[in-house]
Amino acid sequence: CASEEIVKQNLHTFSNVHYYKGWIPERFKDVEHLTFSFVHIDVDLYQPTKDSIEFFYERVSKGGILLFDDYGTDTCPGAQLAIDEFFQHKSEPVILLTTGQAFIIKR
Repeated sequence: CASEEIVKQNLHTFSNVHYYKGWIPERFKDVEHLTFSFVHIDVDLYQPTKDSIEFFYERVSKGGILLFDDYGTDTCPGAQLAIDEFFQHKSEPVILLTTGQAFIIKR
């Protein structure tokens, strides 16, 4: 877990980073007009994971990546459940990483 200051410090050399502090899904309206090539979802719990996937999936470009931080961890079973439910009937396989993370590549 990293503080907002550490994240900003680590990303300070990138000019295209924007921060939207607040609760999910309340901040989605601020980016609903955008298309994404990479989304990192790290919210631990079932409902915010579900809300995030439902919002971002349709906004991820073909070939884009959704990365799920909490997929393979015992402490966040709700996140894995939300991911598995959403992708159960999608063509993209959920690919588990040895780090406990998982990702999909949008088709």
